[in-house]
Amino acid sequence: MTRRVKYLAMAVVAMALAGCAGSVEPSNPFAGGAAAARSIRINVVNNNFNEATLRAVSRTERRLGIVPGNGRESFTLAWPTVDDLRIRIDVLAGDDILTNRISVGPGDTVYLTIANPLYRSLLRR
Repeated sequence: MTRRVKYLAMAVVAMALAGCAGSVEPSNPFAGGAAAARSIRINVVNNNFNEATLRAVSRTERRLGIVPGNGRESFTLAWPTVDDLRIRIDVLAGDDILTNRISVGPGDTVYLTIANPLYRSLLRR
């Protein structure tokens, strides 16, 4: 009877150790972190003389920020899945325009050039 108890105790300990060992996930030093993998970067060059307010348009519209006239900015936006992106450009003391549509996924970098005249602005990967 003690032999059965001994084997049963060893089996329980082995299952407990196997359960604990499965919960450890190895880290990848080249991954760049979880936040980078779930976001996109938007680099903006404003060749227009006026300040521009930018909004990302996908399924919803989210404010990115302001780019000064003849300035450059970079924005990071949470982006967990592949989806289409457009940027609404609202120029101070001027018109607003919606850029062309591009498909982007987590980890991508996109480039927006705000042109003068505004309708020549371009969003690209």
